[in-house]
Amino acid sequence: MEQHRDFKRNLTSALRFKYGFYQWVDHFFGRKKLFAKGRGKFYKDVLESMKKHGEGKIMPIERRKDLSLKEFKEHYVAKGIPVVMEGAALDWDCVKKWSLQYFKELHGKDEIVLVDQGKTDFPYELTTLAEVIDNIRGGGSKYYRFYPLLVRHPEHINDFDYKWLRERRTKPVWFDAFQIFIGGEGSYTSLHNANQSNLFVQVYGEKKWVLYSHYYSSIVDPSPINNVYRSAPGKVEAGPFNPFEPDFNAPYELYKYLDGYSVHLKPGDILWNPPFYWHAVKNVSDSIGVGYRWLSPFYSYKTSPLYFSLDVFATKPPIWKAYSLYKKDINELHLAEVKKLEDAKRKMAEQEAKKSQKK
Repeated sequence: MEQHRDFKRNLTSALRFKYGFYQWVDHFFGRKKLFAKGRGKFYKDVLESMKKHGEGKIMPIERRKDLSLKEFKEHYVAKGIPVVMEGAALDWDCVKKWSLQYFKELHGKDEIVLVDQGKTDFPYELTTLAEVIDNIRGGGSKYYRFYPLLVRHPEHINDFDYKWLRERRTKPVWFDAFQIFIGGEGSYTSLHNANQSNLFVQVYGEKKWVLYSHYYSSIVDPSPINNVYRSAPGKVEAGPFNPFEPDFNAPYELYKYLDGYSVHLKPGDILWNPPFYWHAVKNVSDSIGVGYRWLSPFYSYKTSPLYFSLDVFATKPPIWKAYSLYKKDINELHLAEVKKLEDAKRKMAEQEAKKSQKK
């Protein structure tokens, strides 16, 4: 059995506490020039602290075959350690049946809101699933994240071993959701995190992940938000740090000292991704993956008291509306964050009215 290698702790408690203060200020008041001088000194101290422990390394996530439920909960969940359950879903119908062509034939007429989450203002378009799939198969760059397949077509629950997934949840559970990711070779999602636990099922094609513990959040330094979803970086002008093609020049020299994890998922693999882990994802080939996520508030709070507490005070939208949209379609949540949701709803209603007139 491949042994888990833990990441280094190279930040003092005082530094982590100070960064927590900055995150509270950012959340409620935005990033203010008032603290610019203090932040500058803070990051000099961070660099000195990290240098003492040497450069970081990217370690492969453990791959386990026939991992027992007991060991999964007592070792990986209890300790917040990511793990891959190799081939655990090979016998599930989603792995046996699903492909881009399968979705096009069954649900190609689905009208969707395609949000470009690679850009800060979340530009969007109203399109169909078939058009997205045709773009992907033609070598295009469209990437449909968070397709709410089971909300629209609940019969697909039978394509999973739902009992197996539910047995591995932390309790109590406020809600759960299946989110489908459909992307072409080379498509990519930059570093982000969220407060839900995630059992990610690689269904079709292959995908690479790089993950960093929330312990290193001061290095990622997410942009100020008022939502339950965080993306990197705060240093927007440089573009996001790409762990698949790392460049440790300014402003990302601190990443040189981070320990992280990597994994290459193949069909049937299931990745346990604990709450608040920073992760970036790249499709090695045309790919379909499924995030089975759930919110267990006590477990999420235990994982990161700072970030879960801030999530409770989300305002764009408020946490109760955020989770309502999250269960329905997280793309609508992102549009609500940048105040584009009502515009999108109006355009969808206009489309429906035009269809009705043609009938």
